[in-house]
Amino acid sequence: MEKIKLGVIVAMDVEMERIEAAMQDAEKQKLSGMIFITGHIAGVPVVAARCGVGKVCAAMCAQRMIDGFAPERILGAGIAGGLKDLKPGQVAIGRDLVQNDFILNVFGYEDGYLPSIGRVHIESDPEMVAGLVRAAEVLGIVYEAGTIASGDTFVNDSEKKRYITETFGAIACEMEGAAIAQVCCMNELPFAVVRCISDSGDENADEDIETNEALSTAGSAAIVLKFIEFYARG
Repeated sequence: MEKIKLGVIVAMDVEMERIEAAMQDAEKQKLSGMIFITGHIAGVPVVAARCGVGKVCAAMCAQRMIDGFAPERILGAGIAGGLKDLKPGQVAIGRDLVQNDFILNVFGYEDGYLPSIGRVHIESDPEMVAGLVRAAEVLGIVYEAGTIASGDTFVNDSEKKRYITETFGAIACEMEGAAIAQVCCMNELPFAVVRCISDSGDENADEDIETNEALSTAGSAAIVLKFIEFYARG
């Protein structure tokens, strides 16, 4: 069996469509209720999966991908809410990931502390981060590299947005990336997460995500495909 160079995990069908369209020799299989697609993009052997929304789905998908396909590294991609200066259509690249809703204060831990790995911030693979930065620059997409926060709540509240920004220094929020990061960390597998901004995480987020979904998913797919193209070139 050909070695899979890269695994790509997204949450929604609309995020998967462009990646699947770029794939040659595509083969699908359903595992644990999720569709995994193997094939080639720019000559690179890849596996892509739509995990569904939320940290449980993301973690389950990441572990199933690792066990079933053994990719050399995993990239989480999709859309996110911007927490600081990023606007819709711009890109957040995760230098590290945090779980903003993992709270064990009663035991003396700081917000987001994960006892299973002994820290709050889960660091992405520097080479993958550099590749994503290069992809964004080549595409002319405005980007920022920093902390991406994940939680099982869609953020559409200014106070919640303020808490995540001030507590974790996050530049974007979504619902899957840090779960993928934790699974990869515990499996000692290189990973990174990239997100195209769809909304501003405030009271207008519900409407903004509907308005900007097509723009944001296209931007996410574009940077993923450009990243894979760089990977193919070595």
